[in-house]
Amino acid sequence: MAQKTCFVVMAIGDQLSGEQQTSSADLKSKYDNLIKEAILKARPNLEVVRADEVSLPGTITTDIVSRLMHSDYVIADVSHPNPNVFYELGLRHACKCGTIIIKDKNAPRVPFDIAHLRYVEYENTTAGLKNLSHQLSAYFDHFDKNPEKPDNHFQEFAKLTSYSFPNYKKEDEAPLEMQAIMGLMESPELLDMIIKQQSGTPINDSDLIGVFMKNPKVAQPFFQAMIQSGEISFPKPAAPKRIPRKRK
Repeated sequence: MAQKTCFVVMAIGDQLSGEQQTSSADLKSKYDNLIKEAILKARPNLEVVRADEVSLPGTITTDIVSRLMHSDYVIADVSHPNPNVFYELGLRHACKCGTIIIKDKNAPRVPFDIAHLRYVEYENTTAGLKNLSHQLSAYFDHFDKNPEKPDNHFQEFAKLTSYSFPNYKKEDEAPLEMQAIMGLMESPELLDMIIKQQSGTPINDSDLIGVFMKNPKVAQPFFQAMIQSGEISFPKPAAPKRIPRKRK
């Protein structure tokens, strides 16, 4: 079973909120000793990653976008008014459920735009770590039991209005046999000749090949299938003969 993943979205560089300044070192310490610790206490086998572990601070790379799209869980710390944090939170909300918003109890109030969303308050203390871990565990269990249940207003509205998201997934190519059958449906003349041949009516091979040549798109899966089955094979070119040198 594949290891589940948790991506942590939070401010990384030095932050200034009003007159309060928080250094990147303080934020890293909070991540290592409180947030990540609480996550692993809740789920010891999770792979936990923060943005700066896969990207330069302040950049939103394809690796970060990929983790926002595919991680089983995303935890977003909105303690600081950081534009990258809110942008990444929005991306996650738009593409997948399984997001937990957390906030330092001593930080300023969250912006109005996300004030209606549920979030977990935490304190940077031993008791605070224990409480955060307990609440994260409850959220993880809820997401595991309800993987398709919307956890934000965007997903709820999309479900309510039956919004059809763009589907960029590449469809698996149909087997050659199915491609051949679908090709026959596009060429009534060829289908008629093959039916007659199957019923015992002699069919001139040159006429059959002629119809195939008029429909190369239809012929392709037939020839591919025949080559794979060995019904058609091409002789390998003979190795060139070596001409012995005459001795002087």
